[in-house]
Amino acid sequence: MTYKTVIIDDSSVQRLATTFLVKNHPRLALIGAYADPYEGIRAVYEKRADILLLDVLIDDTTAFELLDSIEIPATILINSTWEKYKSIALSYGINDFLIKPIPKKQFDTKIDQITLRLMKLEAYYDIP
Repeated sequence: MTYKTVIIDDSSVQRLATTFLVKNHPRLALIGAYADPYEGIRAVYEKRADILLLDVLIDDTTAFELLDSIEIPATILINSTWEKYKSIALSYGINDFLIKPIPKKQFDTKIDQITLRLMKLEAYYDIP
């Protein structure tokens, strides 16, 4: 099974690097990579994304301001250059956090954890 994935990151370099990681993971299917957070959130809803890789600092807003203003119907993996945002992510109930630049091994390990959780939820709720 593959999980539909959206990337939101305003850095073109980081977006490209994360796109590479997603495209090379066997359980992920990239449905879009966005610099504009609002376009990315729209894609999450319209394309029914399973996983959102979300940068903390995006243009004129933050991931946390987005989370304060809208419910995101996907598993969120926060990524940032600064570890200080990890505790804030935890306060939002987001346990999945990676420091940029994201090493492939750490990315794969975190995605494997996320997809295992999603598979267990699907089995529990008998979701096809």
